[in-house]
Amino acid sequence: MNVGIEQRLRPTPEYPPGWLVGQLPVGMRDDDLLVRFTTIFERLGETLRAGADGIEFAANPTVTTPDMLIYMGRWLGYDVLDPELGIDHQRRVVAALGRTLRLRGTTEGLRVLLEAVTNGPVEIDEPGRVVGDEEPGEITGVVRIQVGSSGHLRERELMDLVRDEVPAHLHMELVFVPTAAEEA
Repeated sequence: MNVGIEQRLRPTPEYPPGWLVGQLPVGMRDDDLLVRFTTIFERLGETLRAGADGIEFAANPTVTTPDMLIYMGRWLGYDVLDPELGIDHQRRVVAALGRTLRLRGTTEGLRVLLEAVTNGPVEIDEPGRVVGDEEPGEITGVVRIQVGSSGHLRERELMDLVRDEVPAHLHMELVFVPTAAEEA
């Protein structure tokens, strides 16, 4: 499953001239000095007001700033988002982190996250099963993960990322299988 990003444009709100002066009581609007003084704060306030009006976009990975993407990645537990990585790839990784948060420890969650990080297909073979209350014993096995590359991460960083996602009682095996394009 490839994580798609819907591109949205960040709106740039425009405020009509006099939006703050219009808040003055009627009698004060006739005072030229007070109107000019209030206009100074109106111009300063446009920046603050635009920031407040755009707050809903701050946590949206499709439109937020690159610095905020890195912050969001860290907040979601992913400390290795490279600022040199293309902005579209950064957005895909952060979107995948958010989307897979509820899927942590599952095959699907691991697949979506690794496809976003490595920017390629991922195959996962795991010994999943459902165990009833009456069935004793431990669930053991090996989760085998095949990726084409480690993406923007070093192999060790990718191993650490996978280890954080795979249930602790399972062993893991990370295999790098070059794609047909890489072999040519």
